[in-house]
Amino acid sequence: MENFASGAWQAFGSALKGGTTLVHKLEHSAANLAESIQQGGPVAPTILETGKAFTSKGIQVLELVGKETMDLLISETGIEVEKNSKGAKQKADENQLFEEVTFDRCFYIYGGPEQLEELGALSSHYALLFNRRKGKLSTEQKSVYDGKLKEVQQIFSLSTEIDGGFVESDKGKKKETGVDGSSDEIKDLHDSSVSKAADMAAGFTSALSGQAVTDIIQRTTGRLESLHSEGVHRLSEMCCSAVSQLLMLGKSIISGANKVQEGADADDDDLLNIDWPEDSVEKAKIIRSKAQSMTVYLEAVSNSFITGISDVAEAYVAAMKGASAESHEALPQTSIQEKANAFTEHLRLDQTTSVGKIQDGLQYLSYVVVSASMPVA
Repeated sequence: MENFASGAWQAFGSALKGGTTLVHKLEHSAANLAESIQQGGPVAPTILETGKAFTSKGIQVLELVGKETMDLLISETGIEVEKNSKGAKQKADENQLFEEVTFDRCFYIYGGPEQLEELGALSSHYALLFNRRKGKLSTEQKSVYDGKLKEVQQIFSLSTEIDGGFVESDKGKKKETGVDGSSDEIKDLHDSSVSKAADMAAGFTSALSGQAVTDIIQRTTGRLESLHSEGVHRLSEMCCSAVSQLLMLGKSIISGANKVQEGADADDDDLLNIDWPEDSVEKAKIIRSKAQSMTVYLEAVSNSFITGISDVAEAYVAAMKGASAESHEALPQTSIQEKANAFTEHLRLDQTTSVGKIQDGLQYLSYVVVSASMPVA
């Protein structure tokens, strides 16, 4: 395999939808290979700076470290990576990879669109059920359920302020079974992501101390790119997890409703083991509260990486002032600051995109929540 650039991203997109096991294996492989590369060489800093992020530099790392990592990808996925000629085509591939490293691309890798599609399918199905069941009701009951649907849709609009907020109760809490730990997944991702952002920015001032101008620029550029790509990666993973949990909440409501209709034991292995209230509006309030928590976690992670970018940019300015004083030259700083500003704006936009996808998932659950509470006959 002479070149890993062409076809690699497509391989990742096909192989990694909905899972991260291979990602971790590739990270571990790249990290081990990095240790074997001579200190100060051109490859090692790239590997150490890049981490697990799927950026153009990340792909370049996999290309440069060579056969071990490529063999791991092929053996795990069964996908043959297309060989390529070098030179101009390689450069064009690298530019294309950089352009494709976006929130949407990472969200795709984690399987987010599939989760949203499934939520959309549930919405369509339960919209039909809603209309079918409503057609069997009296005029007064029809008006009642139309009102409930409108109220639920309003509750599921994150831009709408709900008077009085939500009262915490035992309803909507996960039953204590000790089986499922998925309810803490978003918080765990938040905690690890905030810690990662802090670690990546910590001590960067001392890392630049005494370095030559070219090294200062190179190290700062690499660290900014790493913070940005890691931030995008983390936000997309958290967003996918949030959408997945919304889907599971919808399925849990459906499962509970089906068991009530069939007269099954309500404690019998329910999805997520959630104790749901009977009223659809109360169900909606519980889901809205969980979704709001998700958006708070996403905002905190975005802000953590933005703060890290700002800290690195400030360390760069200070280091360049010292280098300028020593060399008695005025050194340019605009490009680095522009890069930091652009990365900051990207992360803010990605946070907004994340909230938008959670909002979409919430609205898909409107018909599910109301239909599950309607009489069947």
